[in-house]
Amino acid sequence: ITLEVHTPYVDAGANAQDNYDGDISNNIIVHNPVDTSQVGTYIITYDVSDASLNAATQVIRTVEIVDTTPPVITLIDASYITLEVHTPYVDAGANAQDNYDGDISNNIIVNNPVDTSKLGTYTITYDVSDAALNAATQVIRTVEIVDTTPPVITLIGENFITLEVHSTYEDAGA
Repeated sequence: ITLEVHTPYVDAGANAQDNYDGDISNNIIVHNPVDTSQVGTYIITYDVSDASLNAATQVIRTVEIVDTTPPVITLIDASYITLEVHTPYVDAGANAQDNYDGDISNNIIVNNPVDTSKLGTYTITYDVSDAALNAATQVIRTVEIVDTTPPVITLIGENFITLEVHSTYEDAGA
């Protein structure tokens, strides 16, 4: 039997018939070490003897507890960020939780190509796998670097000039 970790397991049991004693199922001695909270392979044994102390051949059941559930990555902060060009960007990161390994946030691999000096749309990716090599669904954050700041015009010289009529005016520029 293969069972996902943390899934309840109820053993189906066994039956025993003897040629003289008949049904001796209630006399079966079961050794069941299965721990569904721990990944591993467990052997359940079934032993019985009849009233004449004739022992049956031991029967075993193998229960394998596996971890096939991938971890889940959750972004910290928004999945889409708009940022003004030349503004510093510090990624908020992400958290990763696994059903068996717990918090594996420190194992997240981040690919962050954001260049705040260049306009564009950048995709940051977050990947992680648990100890059983189950890969999480990749999570992305999009960072758009934009230029919404209008230019500033600064006059050279005074902004109000009084001039005599018929005088020549030469603009100082801006």
